[in-house]
Amino acid sequence: MRASRRHHAIPPAALATAVVIAVILALGAVGCGSPAAPAPVTTPPPATNTPVPATATATSTSTTTAVPTPATVPMPTATAAVSPAATAPAPAAAADARRAVFTLGEGSVARYKVEEVLARTGFKVATGETADVAGRVVFDSDGNVPAGESRITVSVGTLRTDSDRRDGYVRNRTLETDTYPEVVFVPTAIGWANPSAAGELSGVQEFTIAGDLKIKNQTRPVVWDATAEFREDGTASGQASVEFTFADFGMTKPSVAIVLSVEDTIRLELDFVGRFAPQ
Repeated sequence: MRASRRHHAIPPAALATAVVIAVILALGAVGCGSPAAPAPVTTPPPATNTPVPATATATSTSTTTAVPTPATVPMPTATAAVSPAATAPAPAAAADARRAVFTLGEGSVARYKVEEVLARTGFKVATGETADVAGRVVFDSDGNVPAGESRITVSVGTLRTDSDRRDGYVRNRTLETDTYPEVVFVPTAIGWANPSAAGELSGVQEFTIAGDLKIKNQTRPVVWDATAEFREDGTASGQASVEFTFADFGMTKPSVAIVLSVEDTIRLELDFVGRFAPQ
């Protein structure tokens, strides 16, 4: 039995050689057949601001979506952020809509007043009136009166007082109504007692209206003092008055047997009633 063990024993040197060979074979098998072997890492080229040529993009078979570089991204301009409505001018129709026209209506009355002294009754204020009044006054968006767009006329041939004799003298001698049938006032400017009321046209307002008054063949600049109530329904009413002398317009003062004297000053009044409408 002892001789048999000695025949099958492996020498130490041969054992060491076999171990080395087995290790080498194992390492080779791991290097060639392992599925977990990592893919080689490719370092991307440094980014540049040069746009990629179109031909290179067209021939590329990569499925990766290309991200444009900052140099190829269009930047918004300053004008793109401005709304067209902010720079477009307002239509002319919108500007006109802010204007208003006051048209005299039924109930308007023009009158004159002159102080006189009569032989029998003494002091008296002679008053002549007519409802033959027509016209309009245009107001802009600031409450001003544009020149040349407003006009008020009074048919003076229909003025009447309490005396036919006085009326005949005024028509034939003082006003010469057959030749000059109308007194005309053309407003040219307005002045508000309360500046904040300009353009509001609401409530009770005091103001002045300057313009050109034509009586017979004479035209003179005058300023009327006025008070009016402007209502929410677009209607308005009030009174305007102005004073001047007979000589200012080349008129002859009445002179008849029963009239002892006539004052030089004439007061002209207009009671106006009308409605506003946008223009």
